[in-house]
Amino acid sequence: MNRAGALIFAGVLTATGAAAQEVAYADLDRGPVGTSICPGGMCGSAGLTPLFEALAATEAGERKTPVLILQAGDSHTAGGKISGKLRARLQMRFGYGAMLTADAPEPIDAPGVRLIEAGEVGATLTGFATGKPALPSAGSAVLTILAFGTNDGFDDGLDPVVFEALLRNQVEGLRKDGAAVLILGAPDALRTGSGGGCSADGLRAPPANLAVVRDVQRRVAAELGVAFWDWHGRMGGDCSADRLALRADPFMRGDRVHFTAAGADWIGGVLADDLLAAYDAWKASQGPGSIR
Repeated sequence: MNRAGALIFAGVLTATGAAAQEVAYADLDRGPVGTSICPGGMCGSAGLTPLFEALAATEAGERKTPVLILQAGDSHTAGGKISGKLRARLQMRFGYGAMLTADAPEPIDAPGVRLIEAGEVGATLTGFATGKPALPSAGSAVLTILAFGTNDGFDDGLDPVVFEALLRNQVEGLRKDGAAVLILGAPDALRTGSGGGCSADGLRAPPANLAVVRDVQRRVAAELGVAFWDWHGRMGGDCSADRLALRADPFMRGDRVHFTAAGADWIGGVLADDLLAAYDAWKASQGPGSIR
């Protein structure tokens, strides 16, 4: 196997281990991107400075170790498609973070990005606080992505005060070693059986606590100085889960909660676009020769 082939193979191997799936590098039909309450979809991008510094050092050839990104979340993360698209886009630009050689049975560290996700169907922030899902022990992360909120928002008994305290505690713990944290705001999702709902058939509506979760996530991110991605706005805002499900090539499944493979590729690409745009803006703000 030549070096290029080894790097590509290593990128697939190190994505999520044996369960890793290839993610198409060519974007599918992107569809319209929704208006966000955050500039370019990303609030508090200054909180991503540790990540941006590591990526800039990688681009400059000054960093020899992988830029490790960990993501914890629910079924959106467990599916591996959304995070897989982000991984693919970052690795296209910055490298794979691992390499195969004839002398080593396992991939070895190399400059680039390594993104490892830990997702569990039905996961909540409460569960994550007790270790479900548990972040892998894969080294010191430069960025941790928290992708919870959907299942929390479907809980009619949610206590916003308790949820906020949990979120603050998790963010503080994850960034104690100087790592960046990115909170993915809860996406739009609909519950079936709601009379007078916003869906085309009038039978589906978002649970009331989903907006509560989203507001807490954005406020906590701002107060703690970490980044927040407006997933809800970027997918189209209120009831966008229904509109995306009714496309000729559906981006949401019939449950109006989960993305199809095409939809995951699309929204993962939007996240990658917003993250890379924030990085490029940060780089431009540093001025020539100022990035070490």
